[in-house]
Amino acid sequence: MAAFLLVASSSMYAQINKGNWLVGGNVGFESGKTGDFDESKYTTFTIAPNAGYFFIDQLAAGLRLDVTSTKYKEADDPSSSFALAPFVRYYFLDPAQKVNIFGDASFGFGSEKEDGESASINEYSIMAGPAIFLSPNTALEFGLYYKSRGGEAYKFGDDQERWNRFGLQIGFQIHLGGK
Repeated sequence: MAAFLLVASSSMYAQINKGNWLVGGNVGFESGKTGDFDESKYTTFTIAPNAGYFFIDQLAAGLRLDVTSTKYKEADDPSSSFALAPFVRYYFLDPAQKVNIFGDASFGFGSEKEDGESASINEYSIMAGPAIFLSPNTALEFGLYYKSRGGEAYKFGDDQERWNRFGLQIGFQIHLGGK
């Protein structure tokens, strides 16, 4: 009986195994100031749906759509951007754990629109945090991230600049299929 309970409990939260699908996403909110002036205050909202596949136990790869809207205090209209980003994600603890730690990295390309003008962007991000499995197939995630963005949208004269930010995102993932 004890052996049965041990085996049953270890497979109870084994949803990060080879052959499973990962479907979900993250949302983020950020407010800050980019300089010493009042007009540099901004508010950013991000939504990033994703889908991935576990190619080996605990390692998934997939595609994420990163959609961002930023409103500067003195600007009339917000800027908006989207990027399509392949990602890899690794869960560090044993699959049987109800709480696991993940690391996630992505690199994407897209477009940013501000004041009616569009320009290309590229971005990379790294994120890590806990995944709390609410059931064997659903997880609530909290991620601390670093994101860097550049491209034509961040070119001023001959200078190429990058937008670098730290932030916190909350997400929800559904783990489907598999064994």
